Amino acid sequence: MAEAIERVLEKEEEQIKEPAANADLLFEPYHTVDYFASQGIKLSQEEVPKDKFGKQLKSFTEWLKTLKRLPATEVTKEIDTSAESKVQHLAEDSVHSSDVVTEAMAEVWIKQGNREKAIETYNKLGLLNPSKKAYFAGLIENLKRS
Repeated sequence: MAEAIERVLEKEEEQIKEPAANADLLFEPYHTVDYFASQGIKLSQEEVPKDKFGKQLKSFTEWLKTLKRLPATEVTKEIDTSAESKVQHLAEDSVHSSDVVTEAMAEVWIKQGNREKAIETYNKLGLLNPSKKAYFAGLIENLKRS
C-alpha cells in the first residue's frame, strides 16, 4: 500500500512540475476522482458501512471529493497570522524527543544489536515498575551474559 501511495505522490509531483504537459489530457486521472477505487477498493456510495474501516474510508473519500471542489481562491487563500502561529507552536511542541520505555522497545533494541540501549530501557522499566524489578534484572543479566 505504501508503494502505491509513493507512486501516486510521484505522479502528482510530475504533474505539478510539468503543467503544460498535463494540459493536453482529455480526461481526469482516476486517482484524482476516487483514490480508493483506483486502488481496487470498492465502496458503495449508497450503502452505509458498518465497520470502522469502511466508515473511515467513506469519510476520507468524501473529504477528498470536497477538497477537489474547493475553488482555487479558497485553496490559495492566506491564513491569518494568529492561526499560523498557533499551528507553528503545536508543530514545535510535537517534535520533542521522548524515550519510548516499554518492554517491546527493549526487544527492538536487542534485535537491532544495541544491547546497551536495551539494558538502559530495562533499567528504566525496573524503576517504573518496582514489582517487576527482579524480572527486568533477570533480563539484564541474560543480556550481559550473551
